[in-house]
Amino acid sequence: MKVLVSLLLAVFGATASAQQVSYERIVKAAQDEPQNWLTYSGGYAGHRYSLLTQVDRRNVGTLKMAWAMQMPSTRTETSPIVVDGIVYLTGPNFVFAVDGRTGRKVWTWRRPLPNNFKTIGFGPVNRGAAVLDDMLYVGALDGALVALDLKSGGERWVAPVADWRKGYAITVAPLAAAGKVIIGVSGGEAGVRGLLDAYDAKTGKRAWRFHTIPAAGEKGVETWAGDSWKTGGGPTWVTGSFDPETNVLYWGTGNPSPDWNGDKRIGDNLYTCSLLALDIATGKLRWYFQFTPHDVHDWDSNHVPLLFDAKIGGVERKLVAVANRNAFYYLLDRTNGAFISATQFAHQTWNGGPSTSSASRCFRDTRRRSRDSASRRRWRWCGRWPAFRSRRSSTAPATRTASARSWAAWWEHASTRSTTSSALPTASTPCSPSLSPVGSRPSAEASPVAVPQPHRNQPLLERGQASAVGLADSLQILVRVEDPPGQADLGA
Repeated sequence: MKVLVSLLLAVFGATASAQQVSYERIVKAAQDEPQNWLTYSGGYAGHRYSLLTQVDRRNVGTLKMAWAMQMPSTRTETSPIVVDGIVYLTGPNFVFAVDGRTGRKVWTWRRPLPNNFKTIGFGPVNRGAAVLDDMLYVGALDGALVALDLKSGGERWVAPVADWRKGYAITVAPLAAAGKVIIGVSGGEAGVRGLLDAYDAKTGKRAWRFHTIPAAGEKGVETWAGDSWKTGGGPTWVTGSFDPETNVLYWGTGNPSPDWNGDKRIGDNLYTCSLLALDIATGKLRWYFQFTPHDVHDWDSNHVPLLFDAKIGGVERKLVAVANRNAFYYLLDRTNGAFISATQFAHQTWNGGPSTSSASRCFRDTRRRSRDSASRRRWRWCGRWPAFRSRRSSTAPATRTASARSWAAWWEHASTRSTTSSALPTASTPCSPSLSPVGSRPSAEASPVAVPQPHRNQPLLERGQASAVGLADSLQILVRVEDPPGQADLGA
């Protein structure tokens, strides 16, 4: 059955033809142009929030359908780009440019798929496009990045990214910033070696490539047994965020491969299930934070990172937040990846709470569902380590969707339920090892508890243990925790 995409009567731009979309315009768009949606999350900071006020609780019940369009794909997961009244809708290997007032198609682009093309572990979808200057950028399922003329839909250039015959595909919406187009890949269930690419926005020439799985001789390959890194997974199928002030890109990575069986890939499996901070000019890794070492439950970390500034302990901090699949909101310092807090937002069974041992700031891993022997042991870890390679993720099996709420309201709610209070942990707290620019293994001397090798999960605090963090009351996040049985994608 075809998916019906209906657009309710809303306020779009005054013009009926798209104008040039400069980088500077996108940087300010979330605040200056709420009538437009110029990048995947509405702005580079990943807030996905609109300042438009024409539709509110008083009149939402009076809205009527203005027009409707049948999409040719049976699955539509796109976030439309809106530029000056033109809506750019994407699907698997097609783009429609549509007049937002009338629903009239301005132009259509299609790219045929190979006859024997198949996806493994995820559906044939497309999550959106990117725009910069006079071009629209879209990823193709068969592994290409395509630049289209914004006004006509004609192809300006095509860049091959990855070979679909090896299990790669592109479902992610690109991110265009600072003269480059960033694109990730799907294929974690097919045994690909994950990557993130940057291409010159004008020419399509590849500027850099970052492999999410280190190769032989590279730092981090020691976290993979034997040659298991060659098919290590770590796909990059959800669009990241970007800080224009520091030119740092923040992007989440997916599960290791094989997915549910880790017997052949013993180790922490860097940089899967992690948040990466990359220099957008060079692709160099600034820091990483791994949520799930040696994941065997498909607890990937493909989330949109939320960037914001807030005062903590009276000091202005640059922060990044991630609502992870392990049922915790994580708050990190985005300048160096230092852990600040983790607050539970949904039911979970893997975190056993504070340990009864003398080291009261450590937590019990009560999970017993792991299939491989390396993860069936019961580990303890320090609940305040800010080091980067730690934290295990587990979806909340009894919860399908966490209701949207503002971060400020959440912190207030959490603090009222807390029976303890403490300052937010920093790198100087007794349980914290020193930080390096790129994450390194915590030393045994830095911790009051002997942590087994490979070291497991780290920074987790009890609900409400962290101090309140101020955020705009209007900022809301909807977190999908688990699909109903039989409907969940294994990956993307």
